[in-house]
Amino acid sequence: MTDMPTKDYAANSRRMAVKEKGGKWAPHAVRLRVLRIALFNENSSAFSRRLKVLGQRINNMENGFPLSIDVANKIRLAAPGITLDWLYHGVETAVPMDMLMRLREEAAKPEHQPRP
Repeated sequence: MTDMPTKDYAANSRRMAVKEKGGKWAPHAVRLRVLRIALFNENSSAFSRRLKVLGQRINNMENGFPLSIDVANKIRLAAPGITLDWLYHGVETAVPMDMLMRLREEAAKPEHQPRP
């Protein structure tokens, strides 16, 4: 028998993110794509470089994986006026009117509407 203490070797990792219901058409995924196009007119790789996050991370979020608080805060820094309430829940009350009009105009385009 050894005098070494026993150690629990169970994995200490976070739970894997699960896609939201609706995937690409989940409300937060649509809002993220609308924001990227309306405010920056960039593709997802240019947007990910702007935010200094991996492109795959942005792609995952635009396809239904949950929006992380880290990325949400980076978006807020890149787009002053965007709120966490808008990013997560679509609440428009604190978003500046000029920004809100651009977001609404982009969101009304057919490419952001789910197909029947």
